[in-house]
Amino acid sequence: MSQRPIVLSLTKMHEAGMSVLRAGSELRMASAIDPETLGREIVGADGLIIRTGGVIDAALLDRADRLKVVGRHGVGYDQIDIPAATERGIQVVYTPGANTQSVCEHVFAMMIGLSKHFPQMMTALAAGDYHARTSMMGRDLLGRTIGIIGFGRIGRRVGEVAKTAFGMRVLYHDIVAAPPEVEARAGATRVSLDELLAASEYVTVHTPLDASTRHMINREALAKMRPDAILINAARGPITVEADVAEALDAKRLWGYGADVYEVEPPPKDHPLIGRPDVMLTPHSAAQTEEGLSNMANSIVADVLGILRGEAPLNPVNDPAEVQANRRKLGKA
Repeated sequence: MSQRPIVLSLTKMHEAGMSVLRAGSELRMASAIDPETLGREIVGADGLIIRTGGVIDAALLDRADRLKVVGRHGVGYDQIDIPAATERGIQVVYTPGANTQSVCEHVFAMMIGLSKHFPQMMTALAAGDYHARTSMMGRDLLGRTIGIIGFGRIGRRVGEVAKTAFGMRVLYHDIVAAPPEVEARAGATRVSLDELLAASEYVTVHTPLDASTRHMINREALAKMRPDAILINAARGPITVEADVAEALDAKRLWGYGADVYEVEPPPKDHPLIGRPDVMLTPHSAAQTEEGLSNMANSIVADVLGILRGEAPLNPVNDPAEVQANRRKLGKA
């Protein structure tokens, strides 16, 4: 038997993390991420690392005879059954903060690009229509109002940049109020969701995906927004109802839409938003920067290997004390 722990990875990562992972474990790369393949390949693994692909549900965890830790290379962990992992004494960790700046910059790139009609202008220039330059009126971000739904690490950073770089009025909606010093750094005011939607020229979503946020931005919510508003979703695709967004754009009840995430990934060819001139869409690539990928790889590898050495988790998703209690109960400690 190998003296080093076995780590099954569903994803390649930045070499900064991969080299550490290879040195500290017997690294196995999953040959595919469908349930049948993962059910075979998870057997014997002490650790599991995932990115955006793969579903880690109770059925898969039941096949994991030695699994101690699941590491999510990224922030969202909606594809992992957290209660099932906890019940089986499996620690789940993730990489909060590692891609905060990368996603923040992506949001502002979309806000600026849509405000200046980049999609239409780039298409027109490529078609030889230089004079399209005077066909549409853009606008500046300076002094306008941004509404941030979800005021965690990324939402707060977006607020800080909005205030300091663009002098924007910052509103936020979150189920928990931020500490006064955090609000002060972003000049942010907590308001109800309805107030935010009605007042904001830019609305950007930064919530986790759960039952309370799934389809939060639907036809009813869109009807409360200003017709000159730009909506950005760089969080999770199912937070918005994409068909309702397309309908609002068609009716000129929304200036533009930017998204890095989709209800189904990869999105289908007949997606109602892809190819429109009033949208900016990217393929879940906001964190695909040298800095973001390096930060996430280093963070998740350090946590996974640390847990396999018996150390406390650095960035736990589920309660470490409950996980350990369940391991003892199951005779795994």
